[in-house]
Amino acid sequence: MTEISRTVSTALQSLRQREQTSRLAAKISDVSKEVTTGLKANPYDDLGHRSADAIAIRMQITRNDGFLTSNALLDRRFLAVETSLGAMRDVGQEVLEQAFTTDSAGALSTTFLSQSARTALDRVLERAAVSDSSGFLMSGTRTDTNPLQAWDEINPRTGESPAIAVDHMIGGPLTDVADVQRAIDDLKAGFGDSSVFFKYNFENSFYNGAPSGNPPLTSRTSETQTLTQTAQANDPAIRDLIRGLAMLSAVNPSDIPDEAARDVWLNEARSAIGAGLEGLTDLETQTGLKRAQLADTIAAQESRALFLDAEVMNLEGVDQYDAATRLTQLQNQLDSSFAITARLSRLSFLNYL
Repeated sequence: MTEISRTVSTALQSLRQREQTSRLAAKISDVSKEVTTGLKANPYDDLGHRSADAIAIRMQITRNDGFLTSNALLDRRFLAVETSLGAMRDVGQEVLEQAFTTDSAGALSTTFLSQSARTALDRVLERAAVSDSSGFLMSGTRTDTNPLQAWDEINPRTGESPAIAVDHMIGGPLTDVADVQRAIDDLKAGFGDSSVFFKYNFENSFYNGAPSGNPPLTSRTSETQTLTQTAQANDPAIRDLIRGLAMLSAVNPSDIPDEAARDVWLNEARSAIGAGLEGLTDLETQTGLKRAQLADTIAAQESRALFLDAEVMNLEGVDQYDAATRLTQLQNQLDSSFAITARLSRLSFLNYL
């Protein structure tokens, strides 16, 4: 009777065997993960006091990966702006070349010039509206706003479209040099935001983005570096280009009866477009230099990512050959455990009666 009381019951032994099987299954799961990833399944338990180092490295990896992702997006933005600036320059160059080959007294040739200038205006406004998922890229910090007002669309701030504003600044038919010079001065004042009339200033009637003097759109590219997107649609280069195109679009030079006045008007339009093209080249170059600077930053962060990955492997890595050997041993133990459990489940007190 005493011997019977000291004997472990079949049911209890079966329960213990099931618990052992469960523990083996959990170990197999962990070792399988190590074989697959090459990393410890429970690194912080295995590393002990060095787990703090592993956590710190993981945090650095997260920050570095975040910069890599945002910088790739920023590079695409800079490329889009650079491409748009180049397209504006090409559009202006086409009109400028036509303006230099046009006979100021030839009605047909100047008509074509005016039509080309009007088409170019729409293309410049279209290119200034370059955008991505973050918003418009040439509106400064007002990324939700198309930077330039459509040429024939009424601006609710002034009640006039840019085309109407230009007509008002020109002030009617131009007959002599005095008329032309007054119109040129008024256009310069309007596009320079120094007109005494509120609604004829560039940033009130033509431009909808963040005004001059506002901080530019700035992005952090690393822990210690930021880059600004300074190419905005209210830049002097774009103002000059639009002013020159607007002069040719609004007034057909052949409609100015005085030859000297025609020449003054054409020369000023050419000068404005030329100044705009020169400024656009500078903006395009600056944007390209910032892309190059950003490329250097990205290259450094990619190298850092490789270094941090190596540090993680030093701390959390496992010998995959050793892990595969342990996996085989555990699987053999599990097979034995299943066999024992099955035998126990079939035992009964009746087998010994």
